[in-house]
Amino acid sequence: MASDQRVHMVTLHGDLVIFQCKHPSSKASEITFWRTSFNRDSGTFLNKDNEIIPMYENASRAVSIVRCTSAVNVKTRQKVLCILLKLHRKGSHGFKYMLYSLSSRTSAKLHVEFSLPYEMRNDVSILRGPTLVWSHEDVVFYTSAETGSVKEVPVRVKVSFLGELPLPQRPLAILGSEKMSEEQMGNKVEDKTVLYFIEDGRTFSTDCLIPSAYSSVVRCMLVLSAMEVDGSLRSTLVAATCRKQLVWFENGLPEEVCLLPYEEPQSIRTVHTGSGCLIVVVFEHGNVCAVWKDTFKVAACWTDVRLLLVDDFVGAGFEQMLLLFEEIDSADEILGRFLLTDLCGVRYSCRRTESEDVNRCETAEENIRLTIDALEARLQSGLTFLHDLRRDLRVKDHVIQQCVSALHDLLSDRKHAAPPALQEGLVSLLDDEQSEEDECTPRVRMEVNSDASLPKVERVWHRVIGQRLAFGALLAQTNQMTEPEHMIAAVIATPPMVESVNKIVCYPEPLTPVPPGPPNAKRSKFPSGPAVLLVTDLAPLLTFDPVKCSVLLCFPTKEAGSASRHCQLINLDLQGALEGKFQPRLFEDCSIDSDESREDLLSLMVAFECWSFNIVSTDRTVVDVSGFLEEKFRAKRIKINPRYMLSNSTRPSGTLLFYWKACSSFSGVLDIYCSDHLGLLRFLDTLCNFLPASHCIKLRKTGQGRNRSPALFMEHEIRTIKEGVAGLIRGGAEGPSSDLIVHISREQWLKERSDQLRPLVEIKLYHRMMERAINLKMESDVATLVEAELNKY
Repeated sequence: MASDQRVHMVTLHGDLVIFQCKHPSSKASEITFWRTSFNRDSGTFLNKDNEIIPMYENASRAVSIVRCTSAVNVKTRQKVLCILLKLHRKGSHGFKYMLYSLSSRTSAKLHVEFSLPYEMRNDVSILRGPTLVWSHEDVVFYTSAETGSVKEVPVRVKVSFLGELPLPQRPLAILGSEKMSEEQMGNKVEDKTVLYFIEDGRTFSTDCLIPSAYSSVVRCMLVLSAMEVDGSLRSTLVAATCRKQLVWFENGLPEEVCLLPYEEPQSIRTVHTGSGCLIVVVFEHGNVCAVWKDTFKVAACWTDVRLLLVDDFVGAGFEQMLLLFEEIDSADEILGRFLLTDLCGVRYSCRRTESEDVNRCETAEENIRLTIDALEARLQSGLTFLHDLRRDLRVKDHVIQQCVSALHDLLSDRKHAAPPALQEGLVSLLDDEQSEEDECTPRVRMEVNSDASLPKVERVWHRVIGQRLAFGALLAQTNQMTEPEHMIAAVIATPPMVESVNKIVCYPEPLTPVPPGPPNAKRSKFPSGPAVLLVTDLAPLLTFDPVKCSVLLCFPTKEAGSASRHCQLINLDLQGALEGKFQPRLFEDCSIDSDESREDLLSLMVAFECWSFNIVSTDRTVVDVSGFLEEKFRAKRIKINPRYMLSNSTRPSGTLLFYWKACSSFSGVLDIYCSDHLGLLRFLDTLCNFLPASHCIKLRKTGQGRNRSPALFMEHEIRTIKEGVAGLIRGGAEGPSSDLIVHISREQWLKERSDQLRPLVEIKLYHRMMERAINLKMESDVATLVEAELNKY
C-alpha cells in the first residue's frame, strides 16, 4: 500500500477500520477514522458507530499516512490498531514520524516520535511491541516506547525477510545476506546469509529455515512454526520464489512444491477456514492465489485485486478473505466491488458476477473435477451398501424363521430337514458331541475351484497389554467381499464362552497419512484392506490352555450373484505371554517406522477405552495442546503418525495415548485412549488447570450405546445362542430319572449321531432363550437402521 494514498484500511476483531487523510487547505491536515462491520442481511459493510472520529489534526503542516496495521501491545497483551504518520517539515530539514495506537474506540495514544533526514519507503514494518522496524541503505533501524530512541542493528544485511517468528521469546527477526567489509571483499569472501534476532542480538545460521541456494530466488516467505531445541531452530515455512513456485520447507529442507499461476510475489498470508487452512499469495498487478495447506494444490485465483484483508467478518468462528476490487475516497462512499469468501460455505459478493468471483486456473479445475469424481464414487458406494444392508436384513429374518422352525421340530420330536438356502457356510452351533479335533475345525462352505477368489489373510498379530490380549488380522481387499467394514466379525473359538470386543478399521487411513514430498524408498509397504481387531481378557485363555487358543474369523463374500459367509480358524501361541513377551515395542521407542509399530498402535487403540473431548476457545486461539502433552506428561510423538502421542508409565494401566486434531484456530478435538479411569480423571484435572479461562472442554458423543457396530451385535448373538442352546441341552439331560436305564445299540447310536438328534428341553429354558434372542435382534435392528440413516448424511 503506497504511502500517498488518502484512504487506508485495516481489520481488528472482525471490524473493518478505515483511516482517511484529508487536507482542508494547502497546509492544514486531518486524520479521521470510522469502523464498519459486515451486515449479513444487506450483504454490505455499514458504519458501526454511525460517526466519523477525528484522530489527529495539524493546522500548519502537511501530514500523510505511511502504514497502518494491527500489532500486539506487550503491556496489555492485546492486539491494537497502529498507524504511522509522516509530518513534512519546511525546507530540507527531513521528516518527522509519529507512531500512534488506538487505545480505545475514540482516543489515540502516541508511542514513538522521532525525526529522520530521509524519507521511509514501503519497507517499514510495525511489529509486536509495537515496534517500528525499517531498513535504509542496508542498515536496519528499530524503535519503540521501550527503547525511547532509534536503534541501529550492528549487522549490515541486505534484508530479505523482516518480521515475527512464532517463538515464545525473541520473536522479532531479520533474515538477509550479511554485507562483508572491504577487507573481506578483497579476500573474495562470499556474502553469508544470517538470521538476526533484534531483542538479544543473537545470530543463527539460515540453514534451519531455508538452504542458502534458495536465498537468491525467494521473494517472500511466511514462518508457520518454529521451536528452539538444543541451541538450534526447528521450523516449518512456505516461501514464494521468482520462478512461480511455492515451496514447503521443513527444518531447512524443501519438502513439497506447488506451481503458481503468476509472477512477482509480494507477500504470503494464512487463512484458517472452517474446512482447513489456506495459504494466500499476493502478487504484483493485483493478482492473488489461494493454495490449500493440506493438499498443497491451487484452490482459486483472482485478478485486479486492490487489497486483501483477513478476519472473521461474519462472526462464524473462523476466518474469511475480503478481496477489494476498487478503492473508496471518502466516508460518504459505501464499500464497492468486493468478494467475501472462505472457499467453503461462506461467499458474499457485491457488484460481481459469479463467474468473476473465482478465476480458477487449470490446476484448480483439475482439483474440482477429482473432488466431484470422489463424491460421486462415495455416493455410489453408499447406495450399494444400502442395497446390501437391506438384503442382509432379509437374509437374517429368513435365518431366524428357519431357526424357530428347527427348534419347533426339535420340541415336537420331528426330524428337521434344512432347505438348501440355509446351507451357506454357517457353522454348526448345536453339535456338542464332536470329537476334540472337530471342535477346532469349523465346518465352512469351501469351493475347490474358487479358493483364489476368497479373501486372503495378509497379516496376523497379537499383543499383550496389561491383563488383556489384543488380536488383529489384516485381510486383502477383493471384489468378492461385501462391505467388510460392517459385517466382519471375530470370536474366540477355544476356549468357549469367552467375552471379547470387536473393532473394524480400514488400512491405511487411520494410521498412515500421506506424507508431503516424495515417498521414502525404505518405508515398509503395509498392505491395504480391512483389518479386524479383537480384545479380550488374558486370564481365562491362560486358565483354559496356557499354550494356545483359537480365533474364528467370519466375513461375507459374494459370488455368482449369491451371498455367503466365509470362516477361517486361526491358532495363536500363548506360551510367550507367560514369559512376558508380546509387549508393544512402542512402549520402548516411538520413533520406529515399521509394520510392527502399526500393529502396536492398532492394538493399543482396541485395548484401551477411547474418550473424545471438544476443546473450544471463545475469544482467542486455542492453546498448544500438543506442547502441553509433551512438556507436562512427557508424551512422545509416534513416527508412523505424529498426531498420535504416547505417554508411557511404569504401570501398563497408567499409559495414555493421545490424538490431537486442531479443527480451526478456535477449536480442536482431543481423543484419549486409556484403561484406568482414575488416571483419566487425574489427566483431565491437570488439563483443566492448564487451559485458560476462555477455553471450555466438553465430552463428545462417540456413538457408543445403542448405535454399535453390527459386527458386535452379530458376535453377541452367536455367543447368546451358544450359551442358550448349551443350557437347554444340559437342562434336558438332567431331567430323566436315574432309575431309567436305556440300552442303545451301536448302530442306533451312530444313526442318532448322524441325524443330529437332541434330547428334549425344558419349556422355561426354551422361553428364556427365545426372549433373549428376540431382545438381541431388536437391538441389532435398531443399531443397523440408525447407522443406515447416519450414512445418508
